[in-house]
Amino acid sequence: MSTTLYGFSLRGILLRGRTAGFAVLPVVVAVVVLVVIGITSVPNRYGVQNTFTGNLLTGLVVPIVALVLAIGAFGDERDARTLPLLRAIARPRWHTVLARFAAAWTATVVVSLPAVVACAVLGISVNQPAGRVVGGVLLATVLTSGAYCGFFLLLSLLTRRGLLAGLAYLVLWETFLAGLAPALRGLSIGSYGRRVASVAIPGDVPLGTVSSLGVTGASLVLAGITVVAVVLSAVRLQRMDV
Repeated sequence: MSTTLYGFSLRGILLRGRTAGFAVLPVVVAVVVLVVIGITSVPNRYGVQNTFTGNLLTGLVVPIVALVLAIGAFGDERDARTLPLLRAIARPRWHTVLARFAAAWTATVVVSLPAVVACAVLGISVNQPAGRVVGGVLLATVLTSGAYCGFFLLLSLLTRRGLLAGLAYLVLWETFLAGLAPALRGLSIGSYGRRVASVAIPGDVPLGTVSSLGVTGASLVLAGITVVAVVLSAVRLQRMDV
């Protein structure tokens, strides 16, 4: 992957006004978490940690930020009709896909950091091992954001309505269908992300819709989704008539 392409893509994603607008979401979640820490006792915080780490961080902040940033990695150029400029780049198109994916992934993790840090502080404040909490929250954020970015990047190349398709997936599939039908959880990225996040959450606290796999299995599935989505995106862009 070209570092020039990666740097160009990262600047293009981070410096958009839309990114600044959605960066408010992790900040709001972080403020709410800090308020909860300030006004509740340790036993009460123990019970809500799953809500913030499993549902708000990996179930809301990461997927929404990844959706906006990854869809825009190619969608904005398609809307602006500048996609044909790819012909002028003297590199294989898969280099461009890899650079855009890496930039969207990096930007998603960076933008989500306020909520990540706040959830880690919340876990440590209920007297859990700091290393386990920080490692679990970071691992869940990195793996889940990678899978979402890869999936949404592929959607942006498959349809002009990638943003709507991504929202439909998050709201209809992950929120309702996967929550109601356990058999569908295997097709929910969020269920694997929450399973990985369980590393940072006490074992006796319910976590909502989670995969039946263990943490290692869920991590491998998220990594596999990421690789497959990026490869399919590269194949799609290679065959597209830009």
